[in-house]
Amino acid sequence: MNDDADKRCDSDTDTHFSDDWLRLREAADHRARHPEPTRVAAGWLTRRSDSSDSGGPAQAPRAVTLVDLGCGSGSNLRYLAPRLPGAQQWRLIDHDAALLERARERCTSLVSADGDPVQVDTCQATLAESIARGFEGVDLVSASALFDLLTAGEIDSLAGACVDAGCAVLFALSVDGGIHFHDPLGDSVDDEEDRFIFALYEAHQRRDKGAGAALGTDAPRKMRDTFERRGYRVVDAASPWRLDVDSLPLVEALMEGWRHALHQQAPESGARIERWHAARLERIRLGQVRLSVGHRDLVALPPGSAT
Repeated sequence: MNDDADKRCDSDTDTHFSDDWLRLREAADHRARHPEPTRVAAGWLTRRSDSSDSGGPAQAPRAVTLVDLGCGSGSNLRYLAPRLPGAQQWRLIDHDAALLERARERCTSLVSADGDPVQVDTCQATLAESIARGFEGVDLVSASALFDLLTAGEIDSLAGACVDAGCAVLFALSVDGGIHFHDPLGDSVDDEEDRFIFALYEAHQRRDKGAGAALGTDAPRKMRDTFERRGYRVVDAASPWRLDVDSLPLVEALMEGWRHALHQQAPESGARIERWHAARLERIRLGQVRLSVGHRDLVALPPGSAT
């Protein structure tokens, strides 16, 4: 279980995640997201859909077309659709047919920020297949909690496909490595054991997930650099999870996922990992510490676009 990349378009035994896990993290994901990238994306879509920009006779704004890569059970759509303007046509893409069906079921009643209809189609495909098909006719490509699993080459390929289509991107909740424990006043209580554990975990994040070494916590920087190099205007912002005893089911599942990954990465340190896991989880259960897990949200607009 990867803490921040809950689904990958490609089939891989390390990156299949349950609907239970996706349900468990959805509220924390939605609370964490920074409003600014979504606001910038909403402005882009408003301008994109306004046919009067073409210089012809004024017409009603057209529906915008959006893609959600690695959609899982539709959490990203449920967050974005009510915050974006106008009539929306969504294409949800994931390698998992069961999750796609759940996404369709749970998103049928969504409306946009303006009360316009939200149409949803689903497509079972890998990330590589999606990139190869391209995004012709798409206004915006979105994804959530995906990119730490990808390689540098995959992000380059994805950016190239977006450039070819002239579309914007909105990528949320990319893990940035900022994992910390805090006391009730918000001061860090990280110690040597935490630093040892998180270094192991970061190494695990960079393991080969099926297409080469994953970017892990370098993903946000790589995405920004990749799109800026292609002339895109990029706005990004921090979107950390902040978890305490009120989020205990999520914390327990999250730390169990870490525990499993740590044992994979350093089986020789099993006893040390177990002591750390038990001690930190107990302090969270007692309300003595809370946990923050860093992410970043990013919107990138094609050359010539105003933010």
